[in-house]
Amino acid sequence: MNSCLVLIVAVIVLAPPPAEAQAKDPIALAKAKELLAVSDLVAMRDQMVSLVESQIASLVLEANPGQEEKVDRAVADLIRPSLKRRMPEYLDLAAAIYADHFTRSELDQLLAFYKSPVGQKLKREQDKLVPAISEMARNWVNRVGNDVLKDASQGLLKRGLQPPGA
Repeated sequence: MNSCLVLIVAVIVLAPPPAEAQAKDPIALAKAKELLAVSDLVAMRDQMVSLVESQIASLVLEANPGQEEKVDRAVADLIRPSLKRRMPEYLDLAAAIYADHFTRSELDQLLAFYKSPVGQKLKREQDKLVPAISEMARNWVNRVGNDVLKDASQGLLKRGLQPPGA
């Protein structure tokens, strides 16, 4: 998942519900679709196609062991095109979610941001941000987890619990 998507999802999750639902508002839907395009969130459709395609391919291969080449060809000829034909529905559903969570004015502000120089920079940098943040998070979790376990080991022993790694 790219960092732009993570940022947008976080904003949606943390945002209070709008004063009025806009799922039926065609202007808000159009603005949300434009936001998906300008923020490069449309690129996630390719990730979704790949994800679903690999899951389906695994199921077909499981039902047809030893026939990898036939399965690969069937996926390329049948599964992938079928998934790609269905992606407009995915984008419509995603746009409806944005339209439900943001007012027209907020969508305009988001569009302005993504069209601004800093918004364009975010789009360019997002592929670098995700791995860097993932690596930082892994390192932090390992370091802090080990420190917390070390600090808590005596307390665990006093409670009759064996600390991990002891």
